[in-house]
Amino acid sequence: MDIETFIANFEFLGDWDQRYAYITELGSRLPPMDDALKTEAHRVQGCMSKVWVTGERHQTDPHLVHLQAAGEGPIVQGLVALLVMIYQDRTPEEIAGIDIDEMFERLGLDEHLSPNRHIGMYAMVRMIQDIANRVAARS
Repeated sequence: MDIETFIANFEFLGDWDQRYAYITELGSRLPPMDDALKTEAHRVQGCMSKVWVTGERHQTDPHLVHLQAAGEGPIVQGLVALLVMIYQDRTPEEIAGIDIDEMFERLGLDEHLSPNRHIGMYAMVRMIQDIANRVAARS
């Protein structure tokens, strides 16, 4: 599923209980991250929950960044999956150009996430951007 399909489905849902359930469902579909990658080097600093993000050049297109990520807890895993959906398999330039604030506003997350989750989401975004910058520097 792409982010535009997710947003269309998300907007169709009536209340935030349904929306959180949809985010949780998205998280359950995130490919599992190998436990060997769940290291302090890949851990997102600034998240209250444990979240890991790593990335590398895409195997078939070296211009793209391919991410792997995981989070503890169903909602956190869903939010991680949402960010992976937004940033997955894009060029470093595309990643840098994404207006994440606008994306959060479209989804209503700017109003419905706790302050701690907001901080964690932005910490994940910064880590993804750092990964993209490292991939770009190696090109």
